[in-house]
Amino acid sequence: MRFLISGLFVITVLGAGAIVHAQQNEFFDTLLISEEYSKIDEQNTISQAASKGARDILNQKRKQINLDQDRKLKKLLEQQQQENKNVAKTKQNMERITKLPPAPFGLLWGATYEETLSSGVILTRTEEKDYVNSFIATQLTKPLKEMRYVVVTFGEENRLWRIISYGNFIKDKPDASMVLKEYHRFYDLLKSKYGHAEETYVPATKKVTKTVDLGEGKTKQEIEIVNEEIGNPNFLEQLQNGEADLYATFYNSEVGAALSVNVDGQGNSYLILEYKNLKIFKQQEDTTLDAL
Repeated sequence: MRFLISGLFVITVLGAGAIVHAQQNEFFDTLLISEEYSKIDEQNTISQAASKGARDILNQKRKQINLDQDRKLKKLLEQQQQENKNVAKTKQNMERITKLPPAPFGLLWGATYEETLSSGVILTRTEEKDYVNSFIATQLTKPLKEMRYVVVTFGEENRLWRIISYGNFIKDKPDASMVLKEYHRFYDLLKSKYGHAEETYVPATKKVTKTVDLGEGKTKQEIEIVNEEIGNPNFLEQLQNGEADLYATFYNSEVGAALSVNVDGQGNSYLILEYKNLKIFKQQEDTTLDAL
């Protein structure tokens, strides 16, 4: 009987507790069973809070992962876009390069500094009086064994318009016969390729005393100025001292070339071969003229 009453009491209390749970939290503190339910409720609350916290953390991680993926994707897209631009630029440059006229040593007239580099040529800056943006060019696709080094000039407009090459030093003879042999060989080749060959020789001179017959057995001594010939016994020294000069020019509708014989301070002879693109040179002059 006591059990039934207690059971009813518990059920009644539970029913009442369920109704007033939200308003009378202190009431459960006096009942053991209410304490158990309170702990269960608290555990559920903690569990729900923990679950929510875990979900929030997971969502944050997912969000972070998504942001990281977005950043990576954006970076990849930017890289791909840049690569596409580079490919397009390279393709455009290649199309432009294929239209450029060939120049000596495997170079291209009108090519930019960057385009020349892209062809594998190594460019080292050097100073050339009156010629802006000049570089020593090595690793040329068509080098000449007779040339010591080559200098190219791009100018302010960044277009290859001038090439000058310096020949190997020659331990020559007093009459400069060895360098003259090379000179005549290149002369014939350049004349064949460009035409309009014109040789200029500024001779050294010497004084020669001559006896002049005045008639009736009378004579007099006169000093005559005589031009020395090319390849005379002292020709190497005359070239070295600047007493004599020998050079030739050639040209066609696009290119002008000059070939000259030179001797350094140690008496070594060598050739200088210079090319200029006349069309680009004229365009540069027209641009300067237009600005004046």
